[in-house]
Amino acid sequence: MDARQTTSDPPAAPARGLSIRARLMLLALLAVVPLTLDRVRQLENSRVERLETAHNEVISLTRRAVESESEMISATRAVLRVAARLYESTAGKPNDCAAAFVGVATDVPWIVSLVAIGPDDRVTCSNLDGLIGLDVSGRAFVQKVRQQGGFVLSDQVVDRAGGAPAVVAAHLTASSRPQGTVILAARIDLRWIGRASGAIARRAGAAAVLLDGRGTVMAAVPGQEGGIVGTRFIDPSLLTHMQSQAEGQTAIAWLDGVRRIAAFARLPGTDSLVVIGLDEREVLSRIDHEIGIAYLQLVMFGLLTLLAAWFGGEQLIVEPIRALARVASRIGRGELDARPSGQVWAAEFAPLVHALADMGWRLSERDRELRSANRHLEALASIDCLSGLANRRSFDAHLEAEWQRAELTGRALGLMMIDVDHFKLFNDNNGHVEGDRCLQMFGRLLANLATGADFAARYGGEEFALLMPETDLANAMRLAERLRADVAGLGIIHRTAPEGIVTISVGVACLVPAAGEPPRVLVEAADAGLYEAKRSGRNKVAAEAPPLVPEAGKSVLTTT
Repeated sequence: MDARQTTSDPPAAPARGLSIRARLMLLALLAVVPLTLDRVRQLENSRVERLETAHNEVISLTRRAVESESEMISATRAVLRVAARLYESTAGKPNDCAAAFVGVATDVPWIVSLVAIGPDDRVTCSNLDGLIGLDVSGRAFVQKVRQQGGFVLSDQVVDRAGGAPAVVAAHLTASSRPQGTVILAARIDLRWIGRASGAIARRAGAAAVLLDGRGTVMAAVPGQEGGIVGTRFIDPSLLTHMQSQAEGQTAIAWLDGVRRIAAFARLPGTDSLVVIGLDEREVLSRIDHEIGIAYLQLVMFGLLTLLAAWFGGEQLIVEPIRALARVASRIGRGELDARPSGQVWAAEFAPLVHALADMGWRLSERDRELRSANRHLEALASIDCLSGLANRRSFDAHLEAEWQRAELTGRALGLMMIDVDHFKLFNDNNGHVEGDRCLQMFGRLLANLATGADFAARYGGEEFALLMPETDLANAMRLAERLRADVAGLGIIHRTAPEGIVTISVGVACLVPAAGEPPRVLVEAADAGLYEAKRSGRNKVAAEAPPLVPEAGKSVLTTT
């Protein structure tokens, strides 16, 4: 296929890429993704920070609980010192000693009983009846305080009288009595220890316990004592690890089955531990809830951004492009007066709108010029330039149309075929310029003779034709004779012609078209008349007469 054939082919459909809206959404994603990733990083950092805050919170709670427990233990130690002095001051007076101990125990609500234990490990003074003379040598706290001296807080013990778990604080002090050293011991109500921890750990999802040196729960947050007090809380290895440091953190499963973020601290001067835990699931769920809300907001922001890119691109870019494309398509279909609407266009579209409007205007101007040129060309193609009459092509088309109309109406169609007599001799003797002037004069004369629907044409050379719709033979003959006389009346000198002037010969025919009969029948009939006029000596009008008798054939009417 050569280049000329290629250029005539219709343009191929362009390759389709991403749509403008898709590209806008991609740009929106490129803008949003870094922000999203940064926000995700912030949320994850927030999660870590919140977990760290939870760890710090539980450590703070534990320290405060230790402080509270330590204050109570310090107060208990001070009470034991006071009791020791009272014991010394009431030497030999058991009743006075008991009364003094009753007063002290009454003033300190967490002390259940207060006793003095002599060197023989028997109770010598007590605020409770029935304890005087009681042998306590088998108690671990008695052995521990005699070995270590000073102040000792026992592990959990079981009260012999009521069977309730208790903790005993004991203090070994020198006595001026002959017996020597005396142990002052106070049994502490575990509920008060738990109350001290619970006062700090009153937080949703929090739990607090006080463990003795064996890992047994001595006290718990109020509401849990009945379930876990007296229970071994942790395994020995973890207990050893926790007792090896002053404080620390861990995650352990509580006795209620809940896993907690826990902090622990040892009570100063004892093997007892305060352990406070925050429900890990509750802490994480709260953090996850807040982070989930933040992620939801992030997703909503992303979706809104994408929707804004989609619908914004539709209204601000895609729809204006579609409107311009529709205008261009209308112009392409030939609607050259199509123009972009009068809406306000974005600055980026203004040059395209102007270019499209200018293109439409220029094409419209070019179309008008082409139409004018076409009309001029059509006129040139249908008019004989010399005579100003219609040319042969135009005559043939007009004859075809009038013949079909006459066939439909059943009316006669008349035709003159006209020839300038001896025109070649005139042209040879006078020159082509005079010959052309002669033809021009005859053309004007024939044009003036044609009236109404008559159609005058130059048939070729010096031969002319006049088509006369709805005209009978008599009228056609009268017009032909008039034309012959008018030409003779012009008096154009023709020295080589018999008459000495320019004359014409005219053949006339009038027919009613028969079905299927071609238009050339009429031309042939008029040509036959013209031939007869020339044969008869020229400067005559002749018509092919209709037969009078079928056997007679055709005759010719001739006028001079």
